[in-house]
Amino acid sequence: MEVVERTDQRTISARSPPCGAQARSGAAGPTGCSETHASAQFRKFPKLASESRARRRGHVLCRAVPAEGIHLTALREVTSSPALDAPVRARLSRHEDPARLGALLVDLPYFHRFTVEVMRYVAKLPPRPSAWGAALHTGGAVQLLTELTLVARRDRDDAVAAIALGLASHLSIDRALHPLVNSLARRHPAGKNHDASHREVEKFQSICFHESYMGRDLMGTSAITGYLEIPALARLDEPRLSAQVRQAWTAALGSAPSAGELSGFGRGYRAHIRLIGWPVGKRIAPAAAKDAARPRYLHGAWGTFASALSAAVTESARTLNAVAAVLDAEAKDLAGALAALHAILPPGTIDPPGDEQTLERPFTPRLGDSQAPS
Repeated sequence: MEVVERTDQRTISARSPPCGAQARSGAAGPTGCSETHASAQFRKFPKLASESRARRRGHVLCRAVPAEGIHLTALREVTSSPALDAPVRARLSRHEDPARLGALLVDLPYFHRFTVEVMRYVAKLPPRPSAWGAALHTGGAVQLLTELTLVARRDRDDAVAAIALGLASHLSIDRALHPLVNSLARRHPAGKNHDASHREVEKFQSICFHESYMGRDLMGTSAITGYLEIPALARLDEPRLSAQVRQAWTAALGSAPSAGELSGFGRGYRAHIRLIGWPVGKRIAPAAAKDAARPRYLHGAWGTFASALSAAVTESARTLNAVAAVLDAEAKDLAGALAALHAILPPGTIDPPGDEQTLERPFTPRLGDSQAPS
């Protein structure tokens, strides 16, 4: 399928040269990161963004943003997937910005007090763990999705409904792809522990994939800041939306961040994406490191990352359709709609470990609990 170039100002700065032509022709981008094993697969995506997880610990420059790019791209792609019901597509198109906020919601806690984290990095101190991030990724995220969907129903709020749909996309992509990510992290240890290895996999998968997908490397340019920018983050300062999100959070986890903390998550994220748009952002993944990473993380007996992502996006449409069914269900049908949602995306971790065979056979992304830890 032919890729389509998108050049809206939010995603690619007007100061940035257009991209997409190289991706369409298969030519290498300016940095030479043409991912030949992925190139045929990413063209299966119905539209090209000519625009461009956080783990509990990580390098201050790449703590979450590479994976955030994957989540925003996955949301864009599922919006045009034929597997997505037409009314859900229309809902996402009308409320794209809050949906993008939802696509990053469970990762935002990792950006709290970002300036302090920068100073800790300069002082060679380890990043502080995020209790909220860990609680969500290890078991609370699906319940947060359920409760946020119920808040949107109760308040008949289109923005909260869109946030829930974006959140459904994130949870589906993590649940579907993390068995692969964790298996690769165990096979190719990097850093002091498994978390560091996991971050390394996600970093290079995202950066190398997006270079092919977009036709050039956006790291260290204003274009990456533009792609990752989410104006709806400012709405976390609004008392109504803040209260709605925190009510859902409390219902899911028993407590929630304060209004100030939630607002701080958004401020930290915005500071982070500005930083990686500066030239220092180029240091996250030098060309030689990307060349060494591709055969480890982008393709193997398990297939290609681009193909796995494409399949995960298709799977995620099932979750979004089910969330929309909960949003629209009559009161008498609500219990059935919730049961259907949890049958597609069962509660539990969104970070399945995979197993010893994951990398020895073609990888099939799945949303069910068969890949969850025993």
